Amino acid sequence: MARRRTPRSLLATALTVLALVTGLAPASAASPASAVPPDRLARLATGVNITRWFWNPENIQRHADHAVTWVSDAQLAQIRAAGFTHVRLPIEPKRVISVEHPGQIDPQVLADLDAAIARMVDAGLAVSVEPHGWEDAWQDALRDDPATQDAFIAGWTTLATHLAQTTDPDWVFLEVLNEPAMASALWQPIADRAVAAIRAAAPDHTILVGGGLWNGIDGLADFTPPSDPNLVIVIHVYDPFLFTHQNAVWAGDIGYAMGIPYPTDRNGGCDHLPTFGHDLDGWVQGFCTTETWNAETMKARIAIATDWAAANGGVPLTANEFGVMPTAPYRDRLNWLTDVRTAFEDAGIGWAIWGWDDGFGLDAQAYGMDAAVLQALGMDVGAAMAIDTTD
Repeated sequence: MARRRTPRSLLATALTVLALVTGLAPASAASPASAVPPDRLARLATGVNITRWFWNPENIQRHADHAVTWVSDAQLAQIRAAGFTHVRLPIEPKRVISVEHPGQIDPQVLADLDAAIARMVDAGLAVSVEPHGWEDAWQDALRDDPATQDAFIAGWTTLATHLAQTTDPDWVFLEVLNEPAMASALWQPIADRAVAAIRAAAPDHTILVGGGLWNGIDGLADFTPPSDPNLVIVIHVYDPFLFTHQNAVWAGDIGYAMGIPYPTDRNGGCDHLPTFGHDLDGWVQGFCTTETWNAETMKARIAIATDWAAANGGVPLTANEFGVMPTAPYRDRLNWLTDVRTAFEDAGIGWAIWGWDDGFGLDAQAYGMDAAVLQALGMDVGAAMAIDTTD
């Protein structure tokens, strides 16, 4: 496939969006130490994760044309009309990384990925591609098993070589791995090796990589940006976890939590909550009486990341996951999304909501894009709703 075109009008729109949502000129997001072109950073300004296109955490049997039909061209147009500038595209790791056959990727997977990327770019959306590590056993093997680490590098070498030939580096970003489930000291040598391999295979593409501890802000403390000037550092923000993940049944006792408020100011505010049982009651009590979470708290959390970036040569940041369980109190959920999005923009950090087709974010595939969530994200609700996405 030929490299995707870069229309002047789309570039101008992307640059304008960054200026509008951050109040900064796009070039200010990059320090002199960074070689990431400002127009690429502009395309990371506002994004969505399309989560279930190439990732399948529920292990659902997909129909044969899933890669073609999961998202329609009208839905991509709606995403762009809302004001989103890019899509983060999680990929099931086992589709691109094989310990049994290192470096081998099914040609059909690559063809489907090429087609999906082409459709998004044609819709005016940049794309970041990332192996979405999530299974504990796979993450443990990556941390501990040299053969899995070798397979990870081999898979990325093949994938990056392919994407270097089929995609435009101004529109497509390569993200090393989603949420490494290990300390940054253990992740660092793997990340360094992966960045070097990707760069050798794709000399012009911008690489995205985060620290350990699930790409959390606290994982940056012991992480050093790999030595590559064409690099953006990833953070994920789900603070406070008790609020954002309440009723997340896969996450342990927190799956029993309901009604957890935001904001909270140490003065209680949880008298309406029942006794949950387990160890959860102590967690909730501490959250309600000893912790403060509000817009200023979120800005202070983001400042930890921006201070780290400044101390590391001004490396650019992107917050390409944040969201709240749909079972959180609805008004509080919208307040949190507004506060976090505003904190990113005030700090000059691009962002991507998790996800377009996931309840943490817009849940558009199930119900259509939630207009109130779009508004909390500062998006153009009217333009989005004017797009007919019905078959």
